[in-house]
Amino acid sequence: MNTPKLTHVWVEVPPFSDVKGQFPADVKIVQRAAPTESPVASALPAQAILASSLIRYDAALLEQLPNLRIIARTGIGIDNLDLEAATARGIVCVHTPDGPTESTAEHTVAMLLGLAKRLKYGNANLAAGKWGPRAGYMIGTEVQGKTLGLVGLGRIGRRVAQICRLGLEMEVVAYDPYVTAEQAAAIGVRWATLDEVVAQADFLSVHVPATPETHHLINAERIATMKDGAYVLNLARGPLVDASALLEALDSGKLAGAGLDVFEPEPVALDSRLRDHERVLATPHIAGVTADGRTRMEQMAVERVLAFFGGERPENVVNPEVYSA
Repeated sequence: MNTPKLTHVWVEVPPFSDVKGQFPADVKIVQRAAPTESPVASALPAQAILASSLIRYDAALLEQLPNLRIIARTGIGIDNLDLEAATARGIVCVHTPDGPTESTAEHTVAMLLGLAKRLKYGNANLAAGKWGPRAGYMIGTEVQGKTLGLVGLGRIGRRVAQICRLGLEMEVVAYDPYVTAEQAAAIGVRWATLDEVVAQADFLSVHVPATPETHHLINAERIATMKDGAYVLNLARGPLVDASALLEALDSGKLAGAGLDVFEPEPVALDSRLRDHERVLATPHIAGVTADGRTRMEQMAVERVLAFFGGERPENVVNPEVYSA
């Protein structure tokens, strides 16, 4: 693959880390000034883009970026990249799947404990000038000895399992079609089928990509098989959980609570009840957005861009077909 000299990089999101300092001094770096700003005008000469999740890099957009050679996604998700269109144009796409692992795993556990200890409800009660009652939904639960059900046992799922198993002494059961029972057992996790995990979990946390096969993976039928008073956590992708079914289960008391960092669509609608439901602990897709995690992802993205323009094949190419096209 013929690789020109790197001269122009467009950065989708203003970083915490010094991205400019990681590129050669003669490389021009253009950063998006506002979340709504289109990349077309400022990114026109771009040979490389450090992409976040806010812009859809589809065929129409890529058509307007004739110099683009590589898109480096700062994170795991690649659902906003049109890989087919990129490959057709000879654009290499990479991501940084190891970058947000710790931040997202810690956020998941924080959500789990926040739900169990009724932190949102207690905080709102106190802010409203109340002190009690110390009864009803104000009474929390301990997580020690409870069952954590994981759907997906990749980087983040494994780290969540480790924290909850060793730190909180929870039982961990998981489903992942790409992980064997022996591999799960090696990290102290019991492998089970998807339906078994859903039915056994006191806390059900999903950590899989958004694909046609995983769309509304947690739906009304599966929620109906869950334990009464269980919890659902989704810090992966919004389409994994059917929001209508989730709200119905929360309203009926079937589920005790839900922890959400992702929604369908994003940003979540202003009138969505997921924003202020008393049994929902929600954040605006920030699980992986810590200063440490952001810096790590950006450094990895820069490394991949520099490797590419250095004539190497970068790590974590998500459209390997581009090399044989």
